[in-house]
Amino acid sequence: KTTVARLVARLLHLSGKYVGLTCADGLYLDQRQVEKGDRVSWASAHKILLNRSVDAAVFVNSARSILSEGVAYDRCQVGVVTNIIGAEGLDKFYVHDPEQVYNVMRTQVDIVLPDGVAVLNAHDPLVLKMAELCDGSVILFGLDPEIAAITAHRDQGGRAVFIRYGRLVMATGRDEVTLVEVASIPLLNTGTPSFQVENVLAAVGAAWALGLSQELIRTGIETFKVD
Repeated sequence: KTTVARLVARLLHLSGKYVGLTCADGLYLDQRQVEKGDRVSWASAHKILLNRSVDAAVFVNSARSILSEGVAYDRCQVGVVTNIIGAEGLDKFYVHDPEQVYNVMRTQVDIVLPDGVAVLNAHDPLVLKMAELCDGSVILFGLDPEIAAITAHRDQGGRAVFIRYGRLVMATGRDEVTLVEVASIPLLNTGTPSFQVENVLAAVGAAWALGLSQELIRTGIETFKVD
């Protein structure tokens, strides 16, 4: 989730926004780390929301932070859900299985605005189930463009981001646009685990949902590196 958030923040920064970000790496203002350590919390997000310089805010929300503190905002323009993890460490909240984690993480989709977008992992059945909960529209992302969920979504004119023949593709209905060669993305070196590829797909979906241009998105992911 932190990689997705940092990449989205980078893309928004390139678009000219003063961006506030909270994630497991710290709290950032305009790409500058002002607090180190895990800042996935209500208090950190609230600091961003109170900062008058911030044009766009990007937050990581975990199941633990939602259960213990809640979400720091009422509605959002874009909500991203990458996967549903197990319930390890959530016993004190009486959460014991993935189905219960789903009920927690659906919060991120429940609060998407009617003109907003939920960006969801099409390969995770529980995440995919959240599509019906969104008041706005949905962008699906996934490694395989031929899975039933993405095919059905595109048949209805929906948007999707996926990998085809070593290229990152953005599709609306049956129309496809190649954004970039996967090999030209520094974050996705040879041997990169599949979840890292999904992170890039999720971030591209979020940037697309925010109306950023293809040229800007391409430049952002081709120059982004995690320290």
